[in-house]
Formats: sequence, C-alpha cells, structure tokens
Amino acid sequence: MSYWEIFTWLTVIILGLGSIMVFLLFVRDIKIILKKFRED
Repeated sequence: MSYWEIFTWLTVIILGLGSIMVFLLFVRDIKIILKKFRED
C-alpha cells in the first residue's frame, strides 16, 4: 500500500467515526428538546 492509500483510509475512518458521534449527540439532544417541548 502506498502512503496515499493509507492517508485516504485514515481520512475515511476518521470522518466515519466523527459523523457517527455527531449523529449520536444529535439524537440525544433531540430527545431532550422533545421533552422540553412536550412540557411546554
């Protein structure tokens, strides 16, 4: 494998994990927002 291929795979993995973490945080925040919205 060349350095370019390794760099590409690392970038894909980092972006994938980052997007999953952002999605999980987003889902958690949505639940909190929905609770506040229902209380109002």
